[in-house]
Formats: sequence, C-alpha cells, structure tokens
Amino acid sequence: MICHHNSCICETLNELLLEQFQLATQEFKFICEYDKVDTIPFILYTKEDSEPFRAHLHSNCTIYFKLIDIDDGCATLRLLAGMDIEGYITDDADELFALYQTDKCISIDCNCFLGIQPLPPKFVNRKLPDIGRGGPKGRGSSEQGMGPEYGSDFDQECDDK
Repeated sequence: MICHHNSCICETLNELLLEQFQLATQEFKFICEYDKVDTIPFILYTKEDSEPFRAHLHSNCTIYFKLIDIDDGCATLRLLAGMDIEGYITDDADELFALYQTDKCISIDCNCFLGIQPLPPKFVNRKLPDIGRGGPKGRGSSEQGMGPEYGSDFDQECDDK
C-alpha cells in the first residue's frame, strides 16, 4: 500500500517499498547471476535524539528493520536480527556481517523519525563463516544457535514505540 502522508520519511519509505518489490519480482536482462532479494534492510533515526531507533527483542534489541507496509503515516516493520562475523547478536552497524528475519513486527508513526539509512541487501541471510568453534552462538542470556535457519529462537516479545 502507498502512504499519502506528507512526511519526508513517508516518501522515502514509499520509495524503499517500491524498490524492495522490484528487487523481489523483476527479471533483469543483463544481470545473469542475480539472487532475487525481498529485503532492503535499514536503520531508522529518531527525531528525539538523532540516534538509531531500537526495538526490544526479549533480552536483546535491534536497530535493523525490513519495511512490510506503509499506510496513513504508519509503517509496519519486521525486526531483523544483526549478527557479527562470529555469529553473535549485534546492534553495532560497524560489526554487522549478516541479518536474519525474525517473526516479530512492530508499527511505527513515521512522524517520530528524521532519517533512514538503507543497508546493502547482501547482508540478508548471509551465510556465517565456519570458524571452527562448534557453530555460532548468541550473545546474551543463552548460547543459542544462529544462522540462516535463525529466527524463532531470537524472537521474543518486543515493545511497540
């Protein structure tokens, strides 16, 4: 759905949703080795303090999102779990190696945000390297396995803001 709200962030999110749809559905004439993606991950920045918006996932939090829908100044976002190269959960963009979709979504008011930073789609479902430590582990309360099958172990209730 397209948002007709007069907000710079709404306009930007509309464009992102359109490009995300095109990446997932279009055939390319000159690009042969193209893996279709359905996610353009991004970070949102709050008006309040110009810091990345954080959504809580149980004992962890994330700053990474996928746009699901936008309508009337509100956006539905899927929470993405960020992983570093060793397979630990991270919300530090400098350490980011891979992103995995969770089953959790939140709704936001676009008027609460002043900026967006899109990230390369190559991060989504990126295979973690085998570093010979018995597989990647989750940082935090439990040593949970991570990777492309990852999702439900990390998904816990999150706060809507």
